[in-house]
Amino acid sequence: MRNRGRVSGLELLTAPRTLLMFVFGGVTMGVLGSAVYELLTNVLSKSNTAVGSIAVGAALALCGVTLFVRHISSRLRRPIPTLPDKQRPTPRRGLIGLVSSEETIRKAVDYHRGTLQWVWLVCSEQTLLRAQTLRDEMAENVVIVVIDDVYDPAECRRKIDDIYTHLPAGLAASEVILDFTGMTSVASVGAVLACLNAQRPMQFTPGVYNPELQKPQVMEPIEVVLHGDASQALEEVESHG
Repeated sequence: MRNRGRVSGLELLTAPRTLLMFVFGGVTMGVLGSAVYELLTNVLSKSNTAVGSIAVGAALALCGVTLFVRHISSRLRRPIPTLPDKQRPTPRRGLIGLVSSEETIRKAVDYHRGTLQWVWLVCSEQTLLRAQTLRDEMAENVVIVVIDDVYDPAECRRKIDDIYTHLPAGLAASEVILDFTGMTSVASVGAVLACLNAQRPMQFTPGVYNPELQKPQVMEPIEVVLHGDASQALEEVESHG
């Protein structure tokens, strides 16, 4: 990949239009520099002291221009947004995470590291190896749960509900938080449906792109607070369906 970038840069530099601009700019800067040098030596004489002063002045001017351009660039660069008004999760003893991005799972785990004892990694056949790698790296008790169809919200809901139904002894549902960031959006919907009960907390771990639209930066998790027990409304809808 690195060699390919070098070749692309060389091709860009030797392209007719780019090469012409490079040569023209270089010649122009050379002529301008020579003219300024001649002007200054005519005014200050051609002694070694004068030449040294010109060189020092040119270096200081270059540093000043560099700092000015950097300052302007930083002012124009779009800052990474923050979410200061969002509620941070209370550290829990258990975490259920949907496996897609390793950075997202690690961020979620690290956030609860001080109290975390159990982790459930919900993955697909395609991300099973990734989940196993994460399990081997973690010090907590890790259980891998495989989803057969990541486009079936009902299956994902059943798997998440089964986790809460069979929690280890002494671990309450309120102590296990679901992070629904990952897999497919359909799977995330299924996971959320399993946690509409107010006793099953949820969070998501957002990611934002930097100004160059490169790799997203993973932010701290944000807790989703439900007002009331939404599961009752869901049960009513299903009973009438």
